[in-house]
Amino acid sequence: MYKPPLNQRVVYLIILGISAKLLIDTTIQLFNPFLTIIAAGVGISAVSLGGLVALRSLMGLSAPFIGTIADKIGYRKIMQLSLILSGTGMLLAGLSQNVVLFSIAIILTGIGHVGYTPNLHAYLSTKLPYKKRARGIGIIEYSWALAGIAGLFTAGFLIDLFSWRAPFIFFGILLLIVSIIYLTLPVTHLEKKETKLRSHKNSFFDLGRNSRSAWGTIIIQGLNLFAIMQVMIIHGGWLNIEYGLSPAYLGTIALIFGGTDLLASIYVSIAVDKIGKKKSVAIGVAGMTIGYILMPFLNTGLYLAVLGLIIPRIFFEFATVSNLALLTEQVPEQRGKVMSLSTTFGLMGITIASAIGPVSYYSNGVPGLALVSFGAGIISFILVILIVKDKDYTVNN
Repeated sequence: MYKPPLNQRVVYLIILGISAKLLIDTTIQLFNPFLTIIAAGVGISAVSLGGLVALRSLMGLSAPFIGTIADKIGYRKIMQLSLILSGTGMLLAGLSQNVVLFSIAIILTGIGHVGYTPNLHAYLSTKLPYKKRARGIGIIEYSWALAGIAGLFTAGFLIDLFSWRAPFIFFGILLLIVSIIYLTLPVTHLEKKETKLRSHKNSFFDLGRNSRSAWGTIIIQGLNLFAIMQVMIIHGGWLNIEYGLSPAYLGTIALIFGGTDLLASIYVSIAVDKIGKKKSVAIGVAGMTIGYILMPFLNTGLYLAVLGLIIPRIFFEFATVSNLALLTEQVPEQRGKVMSLSTTFGLMGITIASAIGPVSYYSNGVPGLALVSFGAGIISFILVILIVKDKDYTVNN
């Protein structure tokens, strides 16, 4: 029986994808537990750094244009270039001696992120039928949890041992190494075929026959990310201010979060294809929305406060991976564009959350965070129920 070369097997892509996305996700999550510490090192306030993180996320506006280029030259090339940008940005941030250079470096990491993640999902989707798509994407998304287990724990250790600069330099070097390994990935036959199909589309924002559901699914991604990041961007400051946690302890909390995220991801990769993707999104959104309401009531001690953060994170993971699987087949002939638009809306949500989160907490405490995220969750749930469709396009693949 013929076996394709190792670099053409799905398992190789998944392993390489998890490895690279672990590094990318660590750079994205790095500011969550260490926002106040990094801000002090750079010489700016936590609110100002929150604004800079928002500016990084604003780079998501470039995602659809990057996706269009990927449709023309291939997903692998864009993924590799994105890893180079992210690695270079992290190194510059770690070596920067002023706020201007640090800001430019963070912007580079933002462009790298929006170029890498949607094209990884699009590339993987050319390898897997829709009925197995949630499993494949769910496994890839273990990286988000592993970023908390390995990435942020390592970052906390490096900050304690050296300084706030150490994790930027360390992860920057690793990203550049992985970008070289990406040369081993082939351009798939289906990717070439879909590139030709997409090149005939007339309108950049025209999502065709299923546009209402496609746009609904894209907006849900933005709302969910806004809701969770509005809390997570300041949770390190919250736990530091109210419970006196040091960087090492915040790294340990990140490790706990990563463990629960990983358990949620494993369950998603096993269950979503069986439960149904739309139903899974609805369950995830409902659970995280209820979790936000519980946060102020659980903020009576460190262990309960951490539990209050874990509940919405678990359901967020469930909702997000399910929604990504839905997105890949909303408009199969424009997959790269849809995934890129999803990233744009997601990062717009993170951009707004990064600016609002610190203000919500410093103004109204945990209840303020909970109320804002609850409102976003309600809107997301309405869209899932009334707008989004789940249809198996596997026969067209």
